[in-house]
Amino acid sequence: MSLTFSLHPGARERHLCRQYKNPLYAVEHQDFEEQRLAGARYMDEKEQDEFFETFHALLGKVAELKPNEGSEIMLDLKSQLDQSYELCSGLMGEHRSEQEAIIKLVGVIMASIWQSAEGDAEAEQNLKEEELARNTHFRLLEFPLVADLLRPRSPIVQDQLIPTLLTESEGAIRAAFQLFDKEHQQLIYQQAKELLASKEQKTEELSGAWNNLKLMADLLSSDLVQA
Repeated sequence: MSLTFSLHPGARERHLCRQYKNPLYAVEHQDFEEQRLAGARYMDEKEQDEFFETFHALLGKVAELKPNEGSEIMLDLKSQLDQSYELCSGLMGEHRSEQEAIIKLVGVIMASIWQSAEGDAEAEQNLKEEELARNTHFRLLEFPLVADLLRPRSPIVQDQLIPTLLTESEGAIRAAFQLFDKEHQQLIYQQAKELLASKEQKTEELSGAWNNLKLMADLLSSDLVQA
């Protein structure tokens, strides 16, 4: 009996979808019953409910900000908003409206922080670098794989990283590779190469994975990995 997966699954269901009948994963992970899928979906739904409860409370804190609020409080709320964006990116369903709201609120807070830093060259440079890093991070989070990898309790355990990367899209691999330093990227490539060499499936059955291996090699040979 084949299983039906959600159109916009959460992190747990999404990872089960990657593994289902996928020869790149260990045999015991390739097949499972509807009950396991339902359990993963239930946990994803529960996580989404918890997110909205926390997010609405956070919105209340932002709404209560005073015009002359201290920078420490402002930075703490901005950090919480950044974390909410990261978590939101990996939830089930579509949450573009929540993401846009977070970006707007972070912009309001940053405008206030910029105003207080006006005239301080070092502070302004730090803010520019922080803003660039945040924008890059948010851009990478457009790929659910990145959100899944960054989760505190990622469903992608260590020994499943390689088959996961070999299964993903080109854009997702480019984005995910930016999470690792050059040494780790080289290790990933070597392990991916060994995994594919060990498989007995015909080359055409794993053509996508072989293409991804070539992409990894190309990224390693490049001075700059771009998403």
